[in-house]
Amino acid sequence: MGIQSMIKVVGLLLMAGFWLFMLYDCIRNEPDKRLWLWVLIIVNFFGAIAYCFQRWIPRGYIPVKKPWKNLTSSRKRRKVKATSIKKAAHYVNFSHHLPDDVESVDQPTASNPQDFNNADDNLQTLWNEAFIDIKNKKFTSAKSYLETILKIDPDYKYGDASLMYGETLFALQEFEAAKQHLENHIQSWNHPQAYIILAEILSRQGDVQTACNYLETIIVKIQESSYFHYKRKRLVSKAAKLLRTIKR
Repeated sequence: MGIQSMIKVVGLLLMAGFWLFMLYDCIRNEPDKRLWLWVLIIVNFFGAIAYCFQRWIPRGYIPVKKPWKNLTSSRKRRKVKATSIKKAAHYVNFSHHLPDDVESVDQPTASNPQDFNNADDNLQTLWNEAFIDIKNKKFTSAKSYLETILKIDPDYKYGDASLMYGETLFALQEFEAAKQHLENHIQSWNHPQAYIILAEILSRQGDVQTACNYLETIIVKIQESSYFHYKRKRLVSKAAKLLRTIKR
């Protein structure tokens, strides 16, 4: 086999490996996996490149130089300011979970949430409105949108809407309602934020043992998953810090 043939074979193997890695990440971590699986399967290697830059890199899997961060940040700001946002990020959190560089955005004119009760096609619009309200700390309005979403589809965004509703209740200091909702939420979804918030609520209520159990459980789950290896260890650190605080 000639050198050129060997280079070609190695190149094909690298391309196949890259595609398989992106496919694996999509299956394990992507909330909109149905869309991206189609992209990866149909467009193949070029679909993997698109997935890498649109989903894998923005989730913080590799260090990104400042110019790229500035570019992606400006794009995100333009998307948030638009009346219709194409897609909300999978790991959107707020209050104490928001990144430090999140900016306040203008609130677009919103329709009454009750107008959407029987309109499945408007779920994305409701999600966008709730997302923007939360960034602007308008939690009461966001709660209304999220309640409407959950009435239509309790599992919307693979549980992200349910998680965000629990976080909204916590931000509004409706602690008992937040506890009940998140206890039901973790029966179906393993969002670390849900366990951390539950532990915070239970520690406030004096149930230290249960709070510690929740924190210890989620720390083990994160460490045993691919999430621990590829994502920043921020949530593990946060859970461990809270656990130490509660045990004092």
